[in-house]
Amino acid sequence: MKLRIVPASSGLNWMRQGLQVLRRQPMNFMGLVGMLIGAALLLATLPLLGPLLVVGVMPVVWMGFMLATRRTIVGERVTPGVLIEAVRAPDAPRKTFLQLGGAYIAAVQLMMLLASWVGPGAEAVADAMAAMQDSTELVVSPVVLEDMLWRMALLMPVSLVFWHTPALVLWARLPVGKALFFSAVATWRNLGAFVVYGLCWLGALFTLGLLDRLLLSAIPVPVLANALAFAGALGLAGAFYASLYFSTVDCFESPQAGQEEGTLPLS
Repeated sequence: MKLRIVPASSGLNWMRQGLQVLRRQPMNFMGLVGMLIGAALLLATLPLLGPLLVVGVMPVVWMGFMLATRRTIVGERVTPGVLIEAVRAPDAPRKTFLQLGGAYIAAVQLMMLLASWVGPGAEAVADAMAAMQDSTELVVSPVVLEDMLWRMALLMPVSLVFWHTPALVLWARLPVGKALFFSAVATWRNLGAFVVYGLCWLGALFTLGLLDRLLLSAIPVPVLANALAFAGALGLAGAFYASLYFSTVDCFESPQAGQEEGTLPLS
């Protein structure tokens, strides 16, 4: 395994490649995102433990989408079981993924506590939401927006540190500590590409929001307009998750010439 330094323009390429993968199997990737949303909502209903489980399983889910992308590239059909494929095989590093999930939970919870400390705080957000007359006021409330911005700003570094870890755990068989170290170094050395990558997806999300408004104004049936907007959101999310594979394998190269299982494959 060897670190690869890529130009900033690679961020745009990762997005394009994710969209290309989605175009090959759109319903499959949209279905995976839908399953993920449904499972997250179901787990979130569990008191106390549910939200933590949602966060803890995300490294396995990221790996599942990377495996789905790799299958699509070689012409194989993506099935729902791919989301847990990383921990399903007999020789899967389940213990390491469990440790990785625990580390991710701890990091996210720490950032949430820090956001509550430096931001407006949970009580202020709750009071602002209670005073709202309509749900549309949520996106223009200064208190709610400040809270969201603090959480996003603090979670972004955590996401970047953990970005490559699932692949490093599964394909390179690294322990959690080394996986976090190499992931952080790879992200830092290729920060320009990740900045472009993030800006591209933010632009796509903004464009989707504009299209949503156009649909609501152009289609007299709100249910149909909302359904189309939701489908667009599923597709965009599917393309993003598909692009995780390219943003990972582009930053590393395997010392082996082949593409055997257990090594970090090249794109």
